[in-house]
Parts: sequence; C-alpha cells; structure tokens
Amino acid sequence: MNRLRHLIIAALLLISGSAFSSAHAADPSILNIDSLLSVNLLGDTQELRSDKIEGDSLSSVHLVQVRGEIRTQSHLHHKQTVYLIRGAGRLTLGNQKYKVAAGEVITIPPATPYSFYSMGKIPTVVISVFSPGFDGKDTVYENSDGR
Repeated sequence: MNRLRHLIIAALLLISGSAFSSAHAADPSILNIDSLLSVNLLGDTQELRSDKIEGDSLSSVHLVQVRGEIRTQSHLHHKQTVYLIRGAGRLTLGNQKYKVAAGEVITIPPATPYSFYSMGKIPTVVISVFSPGFDGKDTVYENSDGR
C-alpha cells in the first residue's frame, strides 16, 4: 500500500512538470509531462493512446491521451486511480454520469464499468495508476447492447 501511495504522489509531482524538470533532469524517477508527451505523441488520427511509464507486479503508471472515446469497459482485478492533467470530458462510472476536467482525481474500483468521452479541442491527458500492475489481460468490454 505504501508503494501505491508513493506512485500516486510521484504521479502528482509529474503534474508540476517544469518546476522540477530542470532541477531533476538526471533523475529518471522524476518525469516531466511535456517531455513524456513529446516522445509519446498522439497521432493526428488516433483517438486513444496509452503508454506505460513505470510499473511492476504491485502497481503501474500509464500516460493516457484521449481524443475521442474510451468505450465501456471494466478491469476485473484492478483498482484504477486517474488524475486528469489536461482537457475535459464526460465520464460514466457504474450508473453515474459526471463532467470531469483537469485537476480532478477519479477512483475506479475493480469490476466497475466505465466509459469516457473527451470534449474540447485538445486531447484529454491523464495519468492512470493501476493496482496491481496492469497487463491488460483482465479488461472486459461491454457490448453495445449493454452486456
């Protein structure tokens, strides 16, 4: 649990980017969001991009960019904590609908269906922390008929 807290704190520190980037340029455990985005570009026609930036069996941290939609899905065994860095959108979490924007943190319990639609002119950028470490194998997509 301490490791997850440390990862969340590290992810939040990423947000302050430029304030720390020059002072810690040689430290690979402190990353700058703008630098990460410059090497992990969302393509002009891409709606979604996810890049693992750190992780092990206990937890993993992902940089996610959304221009369009994340269709309804759940992760059977993973808790997901999402910090919105840029952009805004509509989130459906279970049966609840929310408008969310940069600066907000979302916690998605295991086996909870969610979807997201990015709104606005810029892609939504988030840091997503999974516990345990995410390998993608327990993602369950909901069919268009709700199953």
